[in-house]
Amino acid sequence: MKMLDELFYGNISAADMKKSKKYKKACEKELEIYHKLKPMLNKEQDKLLEELLEANSISGGICEKEMFIYAFKVGLRIGIESNKLNN
Repeated sequence: MKMLDELFYGNISAADMKKSKKYKKACEKELEIYHKLKPMLNKEQDKLLEELLEANSISGGICEKEMFIYAFKVGLRIGIESNKLNN
């Protein structure tokens, strides 16, 4: 039950992935490109870029949540099947 205790007490978080060096490096690259591109845009283009980034953020969050749920279900199924093998 240790894993369930850790989950209950909030010691396990998918947000921990965002602390990885790979993730931070990718975010830094995105910001670098954003800051290079932004001054090149007129007002209309800038507005469209901001709308695109917002839509991408929303869709990315939805995707991340759905992937988490899917992976959790797969993990449960693996646990159930492995338990059946032991009985």
